[in-house]
Amino acid sequence: MKRTLFLPILIVFFTTLFIFTVGCNYQNLTKEQYDLNDKCGKQREEWFKSYQKKYPSDKFTYKNHFNKKLNKCFILVEYSESQLKSLRNINENKIYGSFLSKQDGNIIICNVLEQKCKSEEEWDSLVKPYMEE
Repeated sequence: MKRTLFLPILIVFFTTLFIFTVGCNYQNLTKEQYDLNDKCGKQREEWFKSYQKKYPSDKFTYKNHFNKKLNKCFILVEYSESQLKSLRNINENKIYGSFLSKQDGNIIICNVLEQKCKSEEEWDSLVKPYMEE
């Protein structure tokens, strides 16, 4: 009998933990921000579908983030076949930053908006506020 209760208790525990964790991320959003956050996820899906049509490849990864401080939706795309990264504002379809290096490590492009950078680590730190706020 004890074994049959273990799985349902475990499921309830992790479900509650998940709801609590996700709920904490959204509890400080205004109604407008919540709607924009929801729209961000939908725009990411649309962006991904159109991008896949233009460039049919599974050689990139991405993650999106609604930045509540800026009220904007960002997507960070990393291409696995090259040393290329891109930060985009999905709402405006605007590139905020790009990083590109040769295989030997020489930096070709490294910027976020008006700021230039000299390394991948520096680029990552310039992108971080857009993807975490």
